[in-house]
Amino acid sequence: MSSNHNPVLQNLRHLNQKFEEVTGKLNDFNRRQADGEMPDPNEFTALLEKQSVAKSAMSAQFNLLQKPLKTVLNETK
Repeated sequence: MSSNHNPVLQNLRHLNQKFEEVTGKLNDFNRRQADGEMPDPNEFTALLEKQSVAKSAMSAQFNLLQKPLKTVLNETK
């Protein structure tokens, strides 16, 4: 099956983009702090939370990809 048509792989790709976007924002936050700015600590906390959620979602999607379809269907009953 082509990865372009596999919804799990599409979701993983989308989540990976979100994760990288948040990581970039965290890097920007750290750069601003290193430059002497006083960025909002709540922004940092929110970014960490978003990063954690994206990582958890990627892990769940990856686990779905690893399981045989029959196992997934049996577990949802």
